[in-house]
Amino acid sequence: MRQWRRIAAAAPLVDLHLPSRVGGWRNREVLAHLYVQPILLRRFLLTASEQSPSVDVTTNLLGTGAFGGLIDASAREGAELGKFNFADPLDAALPDLLVADLGVTITTLQGSIPLVDYLVSRCVEAVVHGEDLVDPVEPDPAAQAITARALMAVLASKAPHLVPEAERLSSAVWIDVATGRQPGAGRLASAVPVMT
Repeated sequence: MRQWRRIAAAAPLVDLHLPSRVGGWRNREVLAHLYVQPILLRRFLLTASEQSPSVDVTTNLLGTGAFGGLIDASAREGAELGKFNFADPLDAALPDLLVADLGVTITTLQGSIPLVDYLVSRCVEAVVHGEDLVDPVEPDPAAQAITARALMAVLASKAPHLVPEAERLSSAVWIDVATGRQPGAGRLASAVPVMT
């Protein structure tokens, strides 16, 4: 949650009209997309159960592309409604999260997933989209490491023979390459982005 706190602190200083690193989105759409993340987490916590999960963090990250249209529409609608103050939904969600059992399974749009895996996927979102803002939100080092490992696991599921090549990159560069923020080089170019 340290990365979410960094975004909450930075959000009031962001120039909403500047183009972001996400094609077709300004900073306002990025912030509106981030704004809904604690709200969804709080909603999904209400579904906590002991059932066996159908999704893990890798399949969750791989599955985000299927929701691209929905995500874009939601971000644009949120931006029109002025949903930029990330601190508000974060403050509302934190009490519920702090008392949650990380071992439970929650139900999300992609299916049932361990809460701890879902939190990793939200960490990836926060690191990547925090850096999509102009000016970017400097990633928390622990959150950056978690994000790099999660994206490496996605690569391992798609092209395991390329993992050693990806591991030669710094965490920051690998995250950008893995999410299409910069092109991959050599054999890696054919396997990235692993998610967008």
